[in-house]
Amino acid sequence: MNSNLLYLFVSIVLGASGQVLLKFAVNRMGQVNLAWPHTINTVIHIFTNPWIMTGILCFVSSMILWIKVISSMELSKAYPSVSLSYIIVFLFSIFLFNETVSSGKIVGLLLVSLGVYFLHI
Repeated sequence: MNSNLLYLFVSIVLGASGQVLLKFAVNRMGQVNLAWPHTINTVIHIFTNPWIMTGILCFVSSMILWIKVISSMELSKAYPSVSLSYIIVFLFSIFLFNETVSSGKIVGLLLVSLGVYFLHI
């Protein structure tokens, strides 16, 4: 496998993992209230949550790899590939959060996958 594709794939997985970790944290925290006077306490609570901080670390790591990827790959190929994160998040959402599976979601994900495939051939 081309090393650029490996960096791209790891960047995508890290970005999707960050999203899943944020959702996991929010599910445990409950409704996020940013209305005054709760704003400061909410922000402190968010940035002291280990799940959120791990998610942010995933995003930062993903960004660093992303910079590496776009330094040597066409953006028109690399960026649409990020849509593969939809599939990763979809699968985690089913297994971790018991979200629904519909035929529309499956068809949509298959079309996205097909589009990414055609970009790379």
